[in-house]
Amino acid sequence: MAGHRWVASRSELSALSFSTLTIESWLASGRLIPLFHHVYGFGRDVETVDSAWRAGALVAGPGGILAGRSACELWRIVRSDRMIPLRIQVASSTRKPARFTGRSAALSRTHVEVVRRTFEDGECRRHEGFEVTSAPRSLIDFAVDASPLEVRFAFLEACRLGLFTRRDVAYCFRRVSGRRGARKLSPLLALWVPELGRIRSVLEGMFLLAWVAKDRRRMPLVNHKVCGYEVDCHWPDQGLVVELDGGAFHGDPLARARDAAKDRVLRAAGLRVFRFDYDAVADTPGLVVEQVFHALNSSR
Repeated sequence: MAGHRWVASRSELSALSFSTLTIESWLASGRLIPLFHHVYGFGRDVETVDSAWRAGALVAGPGGILAGRSACELWRIVRSDRMIPLRIQVASSTRKPARFTGRSAALSRTHVEVVRRTFEDGECRRHEGFEVTSAPRSLIDFAVDASPLEVRFAFLEACRLGLFTRRDVAYCFRRVSGRRGARKLSPLLALWVPELGRIRSVLEGMFLLAWVAKDRRRMPLVNHKVCGYEVDCHWPDQGLVVELDGGAFHGDPLARARDAAKDRVLRAAGLRVFRFDYDAVADTPGLVVEQVFHALNSSR
Protein backbone atom coordinates (compact mmCIF):
# COMPACT_ATOMS: atom_id res chain seq x y z
CA MET A 1 0.00 0.00 0.00
CA ALA A 2 2.90 2.36 0.61
CA GLY A 3 3.74 2.13 -3.09
CA HIS A 4 0.16 3.20 -3.84
CA ARG A 5 0.31 6.15 -1.42
CA TRP A 6 -1.91 4.22 1.04
CA VAL A 7 -4.89 4.58 -1.31
CA ALA A 8 -6.70 1.83 -3.20
CA SER A 9 -10.01 1.27 -4.96
CA ARG A 10 -12.35 -1.63 -4.30
CA SER A 11 -11.52 -3.10 -7.71
CA GLU A 12 -7.79 -2.99 -6.89
CA LEU A 13 -8.35 -4.78 -3.58
CA SER A 14 -10.49 -7.39 -5.33
CA ALA A 15 -7.75 -7.91 -7.92
CA LEU A 16 -5.39 -8.66 -5.03
CA SER A 17 -7.78 -11.45 -3.97
CA PHE A 18 -9.35 -9.64 -1.03
CA SER A 19 -12.95 -10.79 -0.78
CA THR A 20 -15.98 -8.54 -0.42
CA LEU A 21 -16.42 -9.91 3.12
CA THR A 22 -12.86 -8.92 4.03
CA ILE A 23 -13.26 -5.44 2.57
CA GLU A 24 -16.51 -4.87 4.45
CA SER A 25 -14.91 -6.14 7.67
CA TRP A 26 -11.99 -3.74 7.27
CA LEU A 27 -14.40 -0.88 6.66
CA ALA A 28 -16.36 -1.76 9.81
CA SER A 29 -13.20 -1.95 11.91
CA GLY A 30 -11.74 1.31 10.55
CA ARG A 31 -8.84 -0.41 8.84
CA LEU A 32 -10.12 1.07 5.59
CA ILE A 33 -11.15 4.76 5.51
CA PRO A 34 -13.73 5.72 2.85
CA LEU A 35 -12.25 8.56 0.78
CA PHE A 36 -14.58 8.60 -2.23
CA HIS A 37 -17.11 6.13 -3.58
CA HIS A 38 -15.33 2.74 -3.55
CA VAL A 39 -11.95 4.40 -2.88
CA TYR A 40 -10.27 3.87 0.49
CA GLY A 41 -7.32 4.91 2.57
CA PHE A 42 -5.50 2.00 4.20
CA GLY A 43 -5.36 2.63 7.95
CA ARG A 44 -5.25 6.41 7.55
CA ASP A 45 -6.98 9.39 6.03
CA VAL A 46 -5.38 11.31 3.17
CA GLU A 47 -2.35 13.26 4.42
CA THR A 48 -0.61 14.45 1.23
CA VAL A 49 -1.56 15.97 -2.11
CA ASP A 50 -0.19 12.88 -3.88
CA SER A 51 -2.62 10.66 -1.97
CA ALA A 52 -5.49 13.02 -2.76
CA TRP A 53 -4.58 12.99 -6.47
CA ARG A 54 -4.46 9.21 -6.52
CA ALA A 55 -7.85 8.99 -4.81
CA GLY A 56 -9.29 11.44 -7.31
CA ALA A 57 -7.91 9.52 -10.29
CA LEU A 58 -9.30 6.24 -8.91
CA VAL A 59 -12.83 7.51 -8.31
CA ALA A 60 -12.94 8.63 -11.96
CA GLY A 61 -12.56 5.00 -12.99
CA PRO A 62 -10.31 3.28 -15.56
CA GLY A 63 -8.71 5.66 -18.01
CA GLY A 64 -8.91 8.69 -15.71
CA ILE A 65 -5.87 10.97 -15.83
CA LEU A 66 -5.01 14.17 -14.00
CA ALA A 67 -5.70 17.25 -16.10
CA GLY A 68 -6.07 21.03 -15.92
CA ARG A 69 -4.94 22.71 -12.71
CA SER A 70 -4.22 19.39 -10.99
CA ALA A 71 -1.91 18.37 -13.84
CA CYS A 72 -0.19 21.78 -13.79
CA GLU A 73 0.43 21.37 -10.06
CA LEU A 74 1.91 17.92 -10.66
CA TRP A 75 4.22 19.33 -13.33
CA ARG A 76 5.15 22.11 -10.82
CA ILE A 77 4.19 24.89 -13.22
CA VAL A 78 1.39 25.98 -10.88
CA ARG A 79 1.85 26.23 -7.12
CA SER A 80 -0.70 25.66 -4.40
CA ASP A 81 -0.48 26.63 -0.76
CA ARG A 82 -2.89 23.87 0.24
CA MET A 83 -1.71 20.44 1.36
CA ILE A 84 -5.04 18.89 0.35
CA PRO A 85 -6.58 20.37 -2.83
CA LEU A 86 -10.17 21.55 -2.83
CA ARG A 87 -10.54 20.65 -6.51
CA ILE A 88 -9.10 17.72 -8.42
CA GLN A 89 -9.51 17.72 -12.17
CA VAL A 90 -9.53 14.40 -14.01
CA ALA A 91 -10.05 13.77 -17.73
CA SER A 92 -11.35 10.60 -19.31
CA SER A 93 -11.91 9.57 -22.90
CA THR A 94 -14.46 6.91 -21.93
CA ARG A 95 -16.78 8.06 -19.16
CA LYS A 96 -19.40 10.78 -18.89
CA PRO A 97 -18.73 13.99 -16.94
CA ALA A 98 -19.22 13.50 -13.20
CA ARG A 99 -18.52 15.15 -9.87
CA PHE A 100 -17.57 13.42 -6.62
CA THR A 101 -17.31 14.82 -3.09
CA GLY A 102 -14.84 13.44 -0.56
CA ARG A 103 -16.19 11.29 2.25
CA SER A 104 -13.35 11.43 4.78
CA ALA A 105 -12.55 14.23 7.21
CA ALA A 106 -9.53 15.36 5.19
CA LEU A 107 -11.41 15.29 1.88
CA SER A 108 -14.77 16.58 3.06
CA ARG A 109 -14.27 19.86 1.17
CA THR A 110 -12.60 18.29 -1.86
CA HIS A 111 -14.43 17.76 -5.14
CA VAL A 112 -13.30 15.64 -8.08
CA GLU A 113 -14.45 16.93 -11.44
CA VAL A 114 -14.36 14.37 -14.25
CA VAL A 115 -14.57 15.75 -17.80
CA ARG A 116 -14.81 13.97 -21.14
CA ARG A 117 -11.77 14.61 -23.34
CA THR A 118 -10.27 13.18 -26.51
CA PHE A 119 -6.50 13.01 -26.67
CA GLU A 120 -3.94 13.02 -29.44
CA ASP A 121 -0.79 10.92 -29.42
CA GLY A 122 1.67 12.29 -26.87
CA GLU A 123 -0.89 14.21 -24.84
CA CYS A 124 -0.99 11.59 -22.06
CA ARG A 125 2.15 10.95 -20.04
CA ARG A 126 3.37 9.01 -17.03
CA HIS A 127 4.94 11.38 -14.51
CA GLU A 128 5.87 10.75 -10.87
CA GLY A 129 3.68 7.65 -10.81
CA PHE A 130 0.59 9.34 -12.24
CA GLU A 131 -1.17 9.28 -15.59
CA VAL A 132 -1.31 12.96 -16.49
CA THR A 133 -1.80 15.19 -19.50
CA SER A 134 1.41 16.59 -21.01
CA ALA A 135 2.60 19.95 -19.71
CA PRO A 136 1.54 21.88 -22.88
CA ARG A 137 -1.90 20.19 -22.91
CA SER A 138 -2.27 20.84 -19.17
CA LEU A 139 -1.51 24.51 -19.81
CA ILE A 140 -4.23 24.68 -22.49
CA ASP A 141 -6.84 23.23 -20.13
CA PHE A 142 -5.61 25.38 -17.22
CA ALA A 143 -6.13 28.54 -19.28
CA VAL A 144 -9.89 27.91 -19.41
CA ASP A 145 -10.59 28.87 -15.79
CA ALA A 146 -7.39 30.60 -14.67
CA SER A 147 -6.81 34.35 -14.64
CA PRO A 148 -4.53 35.93 -17.28
CA LEU A 149 -1.88 36.47 -14.60
CA GLU A 150 -2.04 32.82 -13.52
CA VAL A 151 -1.72 31.69 -17.13
CA ARG A 152 1.32 33.91 -17.68
CA PHE A 153 3.03 32.58 -14.54
CA ALA A 154 2.29 28.97 -15.53
CA PHE A 155 3.56 29.55 -19.07
CA LEU A 156 6.82 31.04 -17.82
CA GLU A 157 7.31 28.30 -15.24
CA ALA A 158 6.85 25.71 -17.99
CA CYS A 159 9.53 27.49 -20.02
CA ARG A 160 11.86 27.74 -17.01
CA LEU A 161 11.53 24.03 -16.27
CA GLY A 162 12.18 23.04 -19.87
CA LEU A 163 8.63 21.75 -20.32
CA PHE A 164 7.72 24.14 -23.13
CA THR A 165 9.90 24.32 -26.25
CA ARG A 166 9.72 25.55 -29.85
CA ARG A 167 7.78 22.52 -31.07
CA ASP A 168 5.11 23.11 -28.42
CA VAL A 169 4.30 26.58 -29.77
CA ALA A 170 2.72 25.38 -33.02
CA TYR A 171 1.00 22.52 -31.20
CA CYS A 172 -0.58 24.88 -28.66
CA PHE A 173 -1.65 27.38 -31.31
CA ARG A 174 -3.47 24.57 -33.11
CA ARG A 175 -5.01 22.93 -30.04
CA VAL A 176 -6.07 26.13 -28.27
CA SER A 177 -7.73 27.63 -31.34
CA GLY A 178 -11.44 28.15 -30.74
CA ARG A 179 -11.24 27.05 -27.10
CA ARG A 180 -12.05 29.00 -23.99
CA GLY A 181 -8.79 30.39 -22.71
CA ALA A 182 -7.32 31.07 -26.15
CA ARG A 183 -7.34 34.83 -25.54
CA LYS A 184 -5.18 34.34 -22.47
CA LEU A 185 -2.68 31.84 -23.87
CA SER A 186 -2.33 32.78 -27.55
CA PRO A 187 -0.62 36.17 -26.93
CA LEU A 188 2.00 34.41 -24.82
CA LEU A 189 2.61 31.82 -27.53
CA ALA A 190 3.20 34.65 -30.01
CA LEU A 191 5.93 36.06 -27.76
CA TRP A 192 7.81 32.80 -27.25
CA VAL A 193 11.55 32.96 -27.96
CA PRO A 194 14.28 30.36 -27.31
CA GLU A 195 15.77 32.59 -24.62
CA LEU A 196 12.77 31.76 -22.38
CA GLY A 197 14.27 28.32 -21.99
CA ARG A 198 17.27 29.84 -20.16
CA ILE A 199 15.41 31.86 -17.53
CA ARG A 200 15.90 31.02 -13.86
CA SER A 201 12.87 32.89 -12.57
CA VAL A 202 9.44 34.05 -13.65
CA LEU A 203 10.67 37.63 -13.17
CA GLU A 204 13.26 37.14 -15.91
CA GLY A 205 10.54 35.69 -18.11
CA MET A 206 8.26 38.66 -17.48
CA PHE A 207 11.01 41.02 -18.57
CA LEU A 208 11.75 38.98 -21.71
CA LEU A 209 8.08 38.91 -22.73
CA ALA A 210 7.92 42.68 -22.43
CA TRP A 211 11.21 43.02 -24.34
CA VAL A 212 10.11 40.72 -27.18
CA ALA A 213 6.97 42.82 -27.63
CA LYS A 214 9.22 45.87 -28.02
CA ASP A 215 12.28 44.66 -29.95
CA ARG A 216 12.45 40.99 -30.96
CA ARG A 217 15.44 41.70 -33.25
CA ARG A 218 17.89 42.49 -30.45
CA MET A 219 17.58 39.70 -27.93
CA PRO A 220 19.95 39.60 -24.97
CA LEU A 221 22.10 36.71 -23.84
CA VAL A 222 20.24 35.27 -20.85
CA ASN A 223 22.06 34.16 -17.68
CA HIS A 224 25.39 34.77 -19.35
CA LYS A 225 28.82 34.84 -17.68
CA VAL A 226 30.46 38.28 -17.68
CA CYS A 227 33.60 39.16 -15.67
CA GLY A 228 33.21 35.99 -13.66
CA TYR A 229 29.58 36.75 -12.77
CA GLU A 230 26.37 35.39 -14.21
CA VAL A 231 24.14 38.25 -15.30
CA ASP A 232 20.44 38.04 -16.11
CA CYS A 233 20.48 39.79 -19.49
CA HIS A 234 23.49 40.95 -21.50
CA TRP A 235 23.76 42.85 -24.78
CA PRO A 236 27.51 42.46 -25.44
CA ASP A 237 27.70 44.69 -28.53
CA GLN A 238 26.18 47.58 -26.57
CA GLY A 239 28.01 46.77 -23.33
CA LEU A 240 24.74 46.72 -21.37
CA VAL A 241 23.61 44.47 -18.53
CA VAL A 242 20.15 44.18 -16.95
CA GLU A 243 19.78 42.62 -13.51
CA LEU A 244 16.34 41.66 -12.21
CA ASP A 245 16.00 41.57 -8.45
CA GLY A 246 13.37 39.25 -7.04
CA GLY A 247 12.73 39.66 -3.33
CA ALA A 248 13.53 36.02 -2.53
CA PHE A 249 17.17 36.35 -3.60
CA HIS A 250 17.97 40.06 -3.36
CA GLY A 251 16.05 41.32 -0.36
CA ASP A 252 18.42 40.77 2.56
CA PRO A 253 21.39 43.05 3.40
CA LEU A 254 23.99 40.39 2.51
CA ALA A 255 22.43 39.87 -0.92
CA ARG A 256 22.32 43.61 -1.53
CA ALA A 257 25.99 43.87 -0.62
CA ARG A 258 26.82 41.09 -3.10
CA ASP A 259 24.80 42.87 -5.79
CA ALA A 260 26.64 46.14 -5.14
CA ALA A 261 30.02 44.40 -5.37
CA LYS A 262 28.97 42.74 -8.60
CA ASP A 263 27.86 46.06 -10.07
CA ARG A 264 31.20 47.66 -9.20
CA VAL A 265 33.12 44.95 -11.04
CA LEU A 266 30.88 45.15 -14.10
CA ARG A 267 31.03 48.94 -14.25
CA ALA A 268 34.79 48.90 -13.80
CA ALA A 269 34.89 46.74 -16.93
CA GLY A 270 33.06 49.48 -18.81
CA LEU A 271 29.59 47.94 -18.75
CA ARG A 272 26.39 49.84 -18.13
CA VAL A 273 24.30 48.10 -15.46
CA PHE A 274 20.58 48.55 -14.89
CA ARG A 275 18.75 46.98 -11.95
CA PHE A 276 14.99 46.58 -11.74
CA ASP A 277 13.01 45.07 -8.88
CA TYR A 278 9.96 42.83 -9.09
CA ASP A 279 7.42 45.63 -8.68
CA ALA A 280 8.92 47.67 -11.52
CA VAL A 281 8.85 44.74 -13.96
CA ALA A 282 5.43 43.47 -12.89
CA ASP A 283 3.65 46.83 -12.60
CA THR A 284 5.33 48.98 -15.27
CA PRO A 285 7.02 46.65 -17.78
CA GLY A 286 6.61 49.22 -20.54
CA LEU A 287 8.63 51.84 -18.64
CA VAL A 288 11.35 49.31 -17.81
CA VAL A 289 11.68 48.22 -21.42
CA GLU A 290 11.66 51.81 -22.70
CA GLN A 291 14.56 52.65 -20.39
CA VAL A 292 16.61 49.71 -21.65
CA PHE A 293 15.61 50.38 -25.27
CA HIS A 294 16.71 54.00 -24.98
CA ALA A 295 20.03 52.93 -23.43
CA LEU A 296 20.71 50.47 -26.26
CA ASN A 297 20.08 53.20 -28.80
CA SER A 298 22.36 55.70 -27.06
CA SER A 299 26.15 55.74 -27.30
CA ARG A 300 28.11 53.89 -24.63
